[in-house]
Order: sequence, then C-alpha cells, then structure tokens
Amino acid sequence: MADTIEHKKLIEYLPAFMQQFVEMKEIMKMEDIEVDRIESNIQKVLDNAFMNDCDEYGIKKYEELLHITPDKEDTLESRRARVLLRWNDTLPYTWRTLKRKLDTFCGKNNYELEGDLKNYSLIVKTHLSMPGQVQELEKMIERIIPINIYVFYENHLNYDLDSTVFMGSATIQTNHFTIEPEL
Repeated sequence: MADTIEHKKLIEYLPAFMQQFVEMKEIMKMEDIEVDRIESNIQKVLDNAFMNDCDEYGIKKYEELLHITPDKEDTLESRRARVLLRWNDTLPYTWRTLKRKLDTFCGKNNYELEGDLKNYSLIVKTHLSMPGQVQELEKMIERIIPINIYVFYENHLNYDLDSTVFMGSATIQTNHFTIEPEL
C-alpha cells in the first residue's frame, strides 16, 4: 500500500485574519482528521483495485470472485499469488504459456522445467517456501497439462543454518567370565 500523501492543512486555506481564531483552529483541526480519513479510504480503494497491492479485504473479494477458499496458514502473499494465477488462467495452453505461468507463480529462474514429450512426461522442479504454494502449483498444472502426460513434481527448500552441533559418545568395555567347577 502506498503511503498517505501529505496535504496542505485546511487552516492554511483560510484568510490570515481567520486563522487566528481559536474556534477556527479547532474546527479545521477536526476537519483535517476527516480529510485524512477520506484520503486513506481513497488510497485503500485504489490499492484494492490491483491484486499486487490489495490488503486482506481486497484479496478476499478476488477470492470470492474466483471461488477460492484460502487455507488458515496462507499468508497474504501466497493468497495474492494464487489469485493472480487463477485470474490469468486462459486458453490455449502452450509450452510458452506454461513457462509464463511458472514465471508469474514461482518467479523467474525459481523453477526448472524438463519435458520429454515424446515419452509423455514432464518434470517440474521448484523452490517454493510459502504454505500451500506447491498444492496450488499442482492444481494449476493439472488444469493445463493434458491427462496423458505424467507430471513429476519436486520442490527443493534451501536453508542456511548456522548452529552449533553437540555430539556425544561413550565406550563400554566388558569382560565375560565363565566359572566352571573343576573335577
């Protein structure tokens, strides 16, 4: 969402002699609050008109239009990605269309696509980290790819871990004695 635009205070629009009255100062101060609220609402409407900028309220409206039910663990970003993916779901589906959809959903260079179409197989390797993204990608690909093509999905998560590892070990020595009576 865009920041609120600073505007001229209403008291500054009045003639100088009126700006000196306490009553006018208080009235204009209260009116400034209302003008700020109106500007904020205008900005919210503008932001919600675009999927990349919308808030929870706006994304909910798009989800209702597209009959999408979000999961509880979905973030606003993952919901936006899902809405964008469904909104741009158009025919015909070509290799180029599939790549463009993957660019939109996964991000450029955030996936690998290998197709052996002579043997009716497709491998999609991604690096998705938000909850629900892999499932949404699978749904999208199932809508695009013909049913006679086998699709294999791989999602690789890369983590940089910086931690201390503690290791322990122990050794045990045992002696086994057999005591037998001598005859």
